Amino acid sequence: MALPPTSNEGTQYYNKNQCRSFEQQISTSLVKLSGGAVSGFPCSEVIIKGNHSGGVLFVYDRAELYTAGVPEDEYRWPLSAGEEFTFRGLTNVDQVSAKMSAGTAVIGYRTQFFSTNPA
Repeated sequence: MALPPTSNEGTQYYNKNQCRSFEQQISTSLVKLSGGAVSGFPCSEVIIKGNHSGGVLFVYDRAELYTAGVPEDEYRWPLSAGEEFTFRGLTNVDQVSAKMSAGTAVIGYRTQFFSTNPA
């Protein structure tokens, strides 16, 4: 895979928004989104698609607070099958965690730096 350009020199435009898609198995234990083989992946947004069947996917953007004793429902977003949600204001995908209400599921998510093209 070719590396993305790192400057505008010699070109009118390059894409700084490096998006990546991942799949991850989620069970009833809270786990950070990993971003594939590397531990975490830089991004400012992650789009999560509830492509599971049965149960509810609970997604947390502040799981460290939950583990520190804050009530878990204050920091989770429930996703039913077929629903989608975008978490913004991140610096890495590993700031988002997830767990299933029951069973296991393989979820899909996409990391990106921004939703629109800055001028």
